[in-house]
Amino acid sequence: MISKIKFIIAESFRGFFYAWTPALLSCITIGISLFVITISFFSYFLFITYTDTVTKDYELNVFFSESTSLENAEKSFNEILSLPSIKNGEFINKNKSAKKFKTYFSSNIEDLLGENPLPYSAEFNISQNNRNLDSLLIISENLKKINTVDIVKYDKEILIRFENIINKLMTTFSIIGIAIVVISIILVSNTTRLMIHSKKESINILSLLGATNLFIRVPFLIEGIIQGLFGASMSIVSLYFLKILLEYIFVPLVLVNDYNFQLIILLNLGLGIIFGLIGSKRAVSKYLS
Repeated sequence: MISKIKFIIAESFRGFFYAWTPALLSCITIGISLFVITISFFSYFLFITYTDTVTKDYELNVFFSESTSLENAEKSFNEILSLPSIKNGEFINKNKSAKKFKTYFSSNIEDLLGENPLPYSAEFNISQNNRNLDSLLIISENLKKINTVDIVKYDKEILIRFENIINKLMTTFSIIGIAIVVISIILVSNTTRLMIHSKKESINILSLLGATNLFIRVPFLIEGIIQGLFGASMSIVSLYFLKILLEYIFVPLVLVNDYNFQLIILLNLGLGIIFGLIGSKRAVSKYLS
């Protein structure tokens, strides 16, 4: 049993180094595909994380009707605050409204108009699960149905732009990533096919000696896994240097912490093995029936 395992492992590495040029090419292609996939995956989550800051933490402004009393406005505020889609909020009475007016316009509204006609209002932050354009539209329409609510405002245009940017980025990265993944699998498959053709005589001898199909196929499958691991290693090294570069440029803002990089390593190794195995299995299934 041990001798069989040694033979399988030796054959796998022998095949890999025998056709090192196509094998190296497939490794590089796998590395590029994993690099693109990882960048797109973490860019998406980083983009979502920093969207909160740019969009004022998904702030939603509610203005109550002019005829609404302070008691009813506060009651409506507490009613809205209790909704599961609302994270927190601040009630703005007439005094706070006047202070905001003075901050923005450098004038006292009571001095200008002789009174304070500003309505009661409130600012609400949306909960994490509802921080998207569709949810905001639904929340806004529901709040407008409340009798005391007059106007509901939020940064709709900014959110639409962010949604469009995210969709375009993800579409672009997905197309590029899928194309490179397909190319890497084909290259692994072609490398394995070359090895199968170069070992036709050895395969025939093993078959005559009673070797099973599984015993003959396993070295080629392991060879594909080796290519996947080498490709993953290339991707991990490239990502590590990219991480150092980004940390150097954006210090003290660190984009990728150690915990995330451990996840990157696992993701690359796992996907590398899968890509290599799929490519080698495709060739083995087609040329070793």
